[in-house]
Amino acid sequence: MLKTIDLFAGAGGITEGFRKAGYVCACANDFDEEAKHTFTYNHPTVPYVLKDVREVTADELLSAANCLASEIDVITGGPPCQGFSLAGQRLSDDPRNMLFREYIRIAKDIQPKVLLFENVYGIMNMQGGKVLNAIVSEFEKIGYQCKFDLINAADYGVPQVRPRFVLIGVRGFDKTITFPEPTHGKPDTSGHMQLFAPSLLPYVTVQDAFSNLPTVDQGEGQEEMPMPLQWDNSFQKNCVGVRNPGVVYNHRATKHSKAIQDRYAMIPQGCNNSVLPPEVRTKKQNAYKLDMSQPGRTVTCNFRTDLIHPIMNRGLTVREAARLQSFDDDYCFFGNLTRKAKWLTQDDQVGNAVPPLLAYAFATHIKDHILPQFEKEN
Repeated sequence: MLKTIDLFAGAGGITEGFRKAGYVCACANDFDEEAKHTFTYNHPTVPYVLKDVREVTADELLSAANCLASEIDVITGGPPCQGFSLAGQRLSDDPRNMLFREYIRIAKDIQPKVLLFENVYGIMNMQGGKVLNAIVSEFEKIGYQCKFDLINAADYGVPQVRPRFVLIGVRGFDKTITFPEPTHGKPDTSGHMQLFAPSLLPYVTVQDAFSNLPTVDQGEGQEEMPMPLQWDNSFQKNCVGVRNPGVVYNHRATKHSKAIQDRYAMIPQGCNNSVLPPEVRTKKQNAYKLDMSQPGRTVTCNFRTDLIHPIMNRGLTVREAARLQSFDDDYCFFGNLTRKAKWLTQDDQVGNAVPPLLAYAFATHIKDHILPQFEKEN
């Protein structure tokens, strides 16, 4: 039985992907109450330490997990990287670096076989690459060989162009680290036979993701709706889920004014509101209408205003954004829809998540190609 500890677990995107790949999450940690509510509803058997990571010890996590450090195969997580700072060529003692240092501290104390570290793609260019060099150096100091790359979630079957930085750290310096090969890509329209090229499935599009969802207009929808067990493609079939098939959660649309609806109607698919006539244009230029024939644009925490449904003149529902993130339909998100509350909204939880299908690709690859290299140590 392969076991993980998930730091910065949020609503559980990485946990979900690893679960589908056959791992057991021994323990998860984050500090937000609504994220915990979402996580524990969908992963009811996983202990969740609701605490600031700066106050959590490795022993506390292992106690909650009821296991020994030697039983943990993988630690996953992606600490926020905003504000990483250097002193010379090293990460400074700036408090904004502390969350990453806590990841390092816990990994050092537990010493799992593998570390999976995910973050925004901009981390690769921070301060001319010096921040990344310092981060890799910190991993190496605690005994981990590293390999990192910029990957696109769409290459692994996620219906969304989502560039992310991923680093795999492996304990010791005598192992081979590889990344999973992409499974999806743009169709070859050259007409030439590709004898030696890998056979890639076509990218999963917005049409593929949305076509069987219940239609909801302005202000319509519910937090829980019946969902016919019918699908138009394999992606939709795989979204049915096993917890509560036949139901879809969080499919409630925001009500927009007529002026906003009219403005959205004027934006062609694949364009933002910068194409509008000056007299109706607003200062906000990043309201983008999804193109049904392409993977979606990156889902952020502001998808109700940043991403416009390709056919309905409204922002996305939480469920539509969750589909673009590759969550199952019965993966339920809790919390407010507005930021009036202290805790994370449903939008924040979906936008911050690692797509489960992306996590699944890496989890499967680690299980099949990296962890077996440790067998000779036993």
